[in-house]
Amino acid sequence: MKIEGNNLITEKEGYEAMLYMLKAYWESTGSADLTDILSSGEYWLEEDSPADSAFWEYWLEAIEKVRREGPPPLKELK
Repeated sequence: MKIEGNNLITEKEGYEAMLYMLKAYWESTGSADLTDILSSGEYWLEEDSPADSAFWEYWLEAIEKVRREGPPPLKELK
């Protein structure tokens, strides 16, 4: 699977998408290990494809979720 795309999102949408994606990754794998997350997020430059195609799908789904639902629920400061 080649990584392609030229759609732009704002910095805020990118941050919110990252939160959704990390939560989806954690829920599906149960892993909170940063090395797992980082190694899944890498991609092979020569092939321009993700090391873990599911991780790329989490990212695309997270972007769509931000566009569809807006930001994740906000926490109240106490």
